[in-house]
Amino acid sequence: MIANRWGFLGTGRVTNRMADAVKAASNNELVAVASRELNRAQEWSHAKRKDDSVIRAFGNYQALVDDPTIDWVYNALPPSLHHEWTLRSLEAGKNVLCEKPLCLDYQQAREILDASIQTDRLVVEATAYPYHPRTQAARQIVHSNELGELRRITIACSFGEIFHRGPDHRMHAELGGGCLLDLGWYCVHATLWLTGLSCVAVHAVGAKEHGVWSHVQVLAELNNGAIAHWDCGFDAAGRKWIEIAGTQASWICDDFLRPWNLAQPRFWVHAAAGKARGEVHGVDCFQEVALIETCSNATLGEAPEDPNLTYFRQSLLIAVETHRILGAIEKGANRGRVEL
Repeated sequence: MIANRWGFLGTGRVTNRMADAVKAASNNELVAVASRELNRAQEWSHAKRKDDSVIRAFGNYQALVDDPTIDWVYNALPPSLHHEWTLRSLEAGKNVLCEKPLCLDYQQAREILDASIQTDRLVVEATAYPYHPRTQAARQIVHSNELGELRRITIACSFGEIFHRGPDHRMHAELGGGCLLDLGWYCVHATLWLTGLSCVAVHAVGAKEHGVWSHVQVLAELNNGAIAHWDCGFDAAGRKWIEIAGTQASWICDDFLRPWNLAQPRFWVHAAAGKARGEVHGVDCFQEVALIETCSNATLGEAPEDPNLTYFRQSLLIAVETHRILGAIEKGANRGRVEL
């Protein structure tokens, strides 16, 4: 028996990995896809079907959202459409897995949070790194006090040549483009999720190209007096690097968003006098499968104390707060200190 049936909004590149994840996850099935153009949905459906399965194709988004056989909607549309179609999906009684960023700004994020509460349906942002065993092991280290009092969080997320890749929503401001929403999201989200700290002020500098942020660097003041440095941009080689440094040791990972090598998902803990150790967690883990299965388990649980339900409620609050901080960075970039 299939526990959860999925419908996908959108047929872009980002859907490929999640389609594979749904097919690989136990008790989940991909049953429908929607595009603005029916022939595009049909082509995608044919390419992604598994064995003799049928993935129904819709030529408009509302038809999929209204389909009573669908339990979860995966919103893989450009960020400018996340707010509208997440709300429409919730109103139709669906749980929603929404690509990051959750929406365009803090006000929209608050409306999504309120709608999730009012409809008693889940909204999960499709940021997959927290579901990898390595990331969960890292979070335990950060919260164990092994590092001592946290003093610095340094994160760098970048990739180059975005403006030379052809059509891409990240190049268009009206679609929610720019490195701040795309890569800055990871910098802020990872700081909040891994440390449990909050941000009280930001200092940001950056530059725009073609009307969107091409690079942004931020010094963020955290509520315990620590400083976070967030570096995101489309103007440097690919990086997904993080260091969390405390008074006793530091945790370092050079590919925290997704292991460069799935067979060696490693990190390091560096202490005083050059003492260091490396650890490997979650060999060959497909983190999107872990995300899908966690979604599935949450909707199967009936008890209010279901840990997966509690986690997703907390996760949505982190996503909303991420948008609040990104809004302060946007407002204050190149203008000095901004208090939150």
